[in-house]
Amino acid sequence: MVISNTLQSIGLSEGESKVYLALLKLGSVPVNKLKEETNLHRTTIYDFLEKLLNKGLINYVIKNNVKFYNATHPNKLLDFVKEKEDNVKDLLPELIKLAEFHKEEIKVEVFKGVEGIKTVLNDVLRVGKDYVIFGIDEGMFKEKLGHFMDQFFRKEKQKGFKERILTRDNVEYIYEYETAVYRYLPKESFNPTPTYVWGNNVAILIWEPFTVIKIQNKALADSYAKYFEILWNIAKDKPKIRNSKKKM
Repeated sequence: MVISNTLQSIGLSEGESKVYLALLKLGSVPVNKLKEETNLHRTTIYDFLEKLLNKGLINYVIKNNVKFYNATHPNKLLDFVKEKEDNVKDLLPELIKLAEFHKEEIKVEVFKGVEGIKTVLNDVLRVGKDYVIFGIDEGMFKEKLGHFMDQFFRKEKQKGFKERILTRDNVEYIYEYETAVYRYLPKESFNPTPTYVWGNNVAILIWEPFTVIKIQNKALADSYAKYFEILWNIAKDKPKIRNSKKKM
């Protein structure tokens, strides 16, 4: 029965629904009439009546020492549902705290192809803060991303933040934009896996096949950032770079 199923969906049991609907149909009646209408056991009916009384969905009057039960106006169902909704709203702050406490603290995403690194770079722009990069070979970026990188650096300048980049000391190409600050590590100390660290994120690029692994975790990002600072402090400036791109 559709009505009974709906009543059960808002919190009434099957038996409560049956008794409530019988009272709506019959009006003010004693328990023996409910027993005839519902075919439920008398003791069970009393149990359902007590629960419906507690929910405010029925009431009773006493006539000649006999209780006559009556369903309240169906509008009371809306009050019943609204009260449950209000109770949930009151609980929401605590429920949200519990959800945040137990939620997964590490989010990992894997992107394939050129669009993957574009996704990372666009997120860097969205966060809009200074950030750091390990293991960069700008020649590969020029080959894979072309003019997208020029557009990226222009947007970076517009937003007013910079990137610090660690690359190898025999690098053949860099982007000479004002927002890009390079330092150079000896070839033997250079890890050729590009790694971005921004906000609470770390992104690792794999060239073949072209894949980006993005990890969102504050502790991991902080750890990478500290490691970067150690390398940055021992890295050297390199005054002459071949085939560099002119500044904006």
